[in-house]
Amino acid sequence: MIRFLAVLLAVLFLLVPFARAAEEPDLSEVLSELRALKAELRKKDREIEALRRELSELKKRLAEREPSVAAPSVKPEKKIPEISPPVKRIAFGGQYRINSYSVHTHRKNLNASRLRIRQNLDLVFDSRLRTHLQVELGHTHANLTTTEKRLKVRHAVLSYAFGGGFSAETGILPLSDRARDMLYSADWDYNPLALALYYRSKRLGDFRLFAAQLDEGEEDLAHDDFVHYELDWERKFSPALKLSLFALYAEVAENYANPAGGPSEHTRPHLNYGGMLTWKPYEDLTFRAALIGSFTDREILGTADDASGWLLRLEAEKTFGPAALSLLFTHASGDEDGEGFLPLMALSGTYGYWGYTGILTVQGPTDTGFDDTAVNVSNNGYGLTTFQTRLTYNFSERLRFLLSAGWFGDTEARGRDSTVGYDFLGMFTLRLHRYLTLDLGLDFAHLEDSVNGYADRKFNFNPGDEEDKLAVFSRLQAEF
Repeated sequence: MIRFLAVLLAVLFLLVPFARAAEEPDLSEVLSELRALKAELRKKDREIEALRRELSELKKRLAEREPSVAAPSVKPEKKIPEISPPVKRIAFGGQYRINSYSVHTHRKNLNASRLRIRQNLDLVFDSRLRTHLQVELGHTHANLTTTEKRLKVRHAVLSYAFGGGFSAETGILPLSDRARDMLYSADWDYNPLALALYYRSKRLGDFRLFAAQLDEGEEDLAHDDFVHYELDWERKFSPALKLSLFALYAEVAENYANPAGGPSEHTRPHLNYGGMLTWKPYEDLTFRAALIGSFTDREILGTADDASGWLLRLEAEKTFGPAALSLLFTHASGDEDGEGFLPLMALSGTYGYWGYTGILTVQGPTDTGFDDTAVNVSNNGYGLTTFQTRLTYNFSERLRFLLSAGWFGDTEARGRDSTVGYDFLGMFTLRLHRYLTLDLGLDFAHLEDSVNGYADRKFNFNPGDEEDKLAVFSRLQAEF
């Protein structure tokens, strides 16, 4: 028995190495398994590194949003109570300017500097509701301790977006025409109490409908007002082609343009209607053409007949590297009694920057104390044809030169010269800062007796008189 057990143990001892060898894997299998483990480790390393970068970025953003976390030594500020309704954004735009000028004629000389300030307050409540307020200190040139003028409100706009392209504005609105400032313009003084409705669509174009109260008259009289109604439309058919159409109807008190006719108890109609086409066949070339008609009831003007007529405007602009050349032709039909074409501004006594020159038409730097000989596009119904040209040259981003000239004539005022005058303007504009510019210029105009200023539809000179007018001017303006 003992011998049997000894033999059995010897056999088992001899078989153990073979059993172990059978259980051990092949060398190639071991290498394959090692490669798989190595690839898995690399993948885990990349995931860990990505998580580390994401954690670092989150810490950086948190530090920017909450400085108190990055600098725990700074005590957190007390939470300010939320205003209701909350204002999401506040902006303060404005315009600070000083006009200086020396003007010489055979009748009088003017030498003055005038300050004007406009300050905006714009509040955005959300994507639908916003307000715009602009207060103005009008042109003032005398003060010792405080200005003699008071701040007045120029704009007060409440805007609301309904969604789907519909929006509305109401308040004291700055309204501009769709005819290059020839009919009326907010660039000068056209800010009536109004309600305007807008619909904007990429496919159908932009529609605007408004009613504007220019003059209330007496509240107990229903028909002594001046109310402006308008529907206009504008659409870009392509980046090179845009069409504007407009029709305005004004209810104007009788004798509004003829105060000598006595008090008004009825309103009469005035109409302007037409369109303008803008075509840009090349990036450096633009053409504009406008055709506009008008009708004005005789009772508004105090004339024997109703006034009616038409206006044609043609304009071309071409750029040549740093230079740009513009040519402008306008023709408004006229009548010897002022019964020709009339823009709405001829009745309201407002104006627009519709021309190129500085005395018979005005630019921003000449919109000051010597603008009394500026004429609207119709010379107040007596008719007007103009040829104007303008050349600008940019010496650099900071310095620009402007040179313009214009002939004004073909007016039909009874007993007066058909030529209104000639006007020549030269001006340098120096950009001192992104928001600050200095304009320096000189303008010379020869004026005949048919100049009919924009303000009150009266001729500036007696029949047979003429005048040379020379203006040297500057404007320092911060606009932001």
